[in-house]
Amino acid sequence: MDTTQLGTLIMKLEAANGKATLNVYNEIIKKPGSPQALKGFNCCVEAYKYAVLSFEMVPSKLVEDPQIVNYDVAIMVPKLLIVKRN
Repeated sequence: MDTTQLGTLIMKLEAANGKATLNVYNEIIKKPGSPQALKGFNCCVEAYKYAVLSFEMVPSKLVEDPQIVNYDVAIMVPKLLIVKRN
């Protein structure tokens, strides 16, 4: 397996994990809660929607230009870490 194949596999797994997390957040939002919590969860949902789309686009970008993938991941990961900490 070369690095492009490995990167593609990892991004597919991350997209699947992101979708699963997004589903959890969407279920939480359906339950009654405080307006502040709802606002926070909605921010999480938006971050994960963006992340899933980015992870799904990475495999094609990996073939075209690996440097673009580095940039995408560098932008996306800190946003998700903020969501996970809160």
